[in-house]
Amino acid sequence: MDLGLRRRWHIASEALIADTPSSRVYRVERQGASSAIVKILKPHGVHERPGIDYLDWRDGHGAAELHDRTDDACLIEDAGTLTLSDYHQQYGDAAATDIVLTVLAELHAPSPTPPPPELVPLRQHFRALFDGAGRQRPELGDMLRWTAALADELLAAQTDIRPLHGDLHHDNIVSGGPRGWLAIDPQGLIGDAAYDVANIFGNPLGGAKDILDPARIERLANRFSGALGCSPDKILRYAAAHAGLSICWSMEGEPSKAAEENIAERLAFAKLVRQRLAAQQ
Repeated sequence: MDLGLRRRWHIASEALIADTPSSRVYRVERQGASSAIVKILKPHGVHERPGIDYLDWRDGHGAAELHDRTDDACLIEDAGTLTLSDYHQQYGDAAATDIVLTVLAELHAPSPTPPPPELVPLRQHFRALFDGAGRQRPELGDMLRWTAALADELLAAQTDIRPLHGDLHHDNIVSGGPRGWLAIDPQGLIGDAAYDVANIFGNPLGGAKDILDPARIERLANRFSGALGCSPDKILRYAAAHAGLSICWSMEGEPSKAAEENIAERLAFAKLVRQRLAAQQ
């Protein structure tokens, strides 16, 4: 971290906690102030700017507070080190879902200020699925075309359009600080509120037993539909569309065991939703 940022934010010590292709993230101790998180975007991370704009707009409601920003560096509230994944492992899915719903209600609460214009529309967010659905591996083609068609139908008929976190899942909801459970690392999207729970269905990481449990899928759909005022089918359609998008993102990245596991898991999940939706017709 450069000297200018250390001086600006009175940083006494720092510890690198993440180094990704898009950013470096530090937990810092500050002179005369509480610990904080410093996130510095790399050139490849400019797509994360709308997420920072979203944090600024949310002003601490449901999400970690953005304390300051300069260029592509920002100082963010340290929300804690306990992830909802850890909590899920100890207390189970129903208790973790209660927390998701509490955080979601805060994130979707009205704001007195207009949303930032830089938020990414959902159709743009789904570009990788629309671009990749017809030219991915043969064994994925049918499901990706189906999820792309789902996404196209959903995006053409959006309701309850609002700013969205866009990447809400069990590792992006954390606690341990004085304000309890908070969302971190938003994508900063704008679109149908039902999309904001889509990624919960594919998490927590390593939780295939839960993720591919039809009873859990039905339970989440019912709980989220009640909270968001829409049908369980709509929730599930967005979840399946997101599964297709996640597969395409994994295909775009470097080949890895984690990517292949994500592809297999998301594909299996989308198949379950497809079967469930077909049974309802």
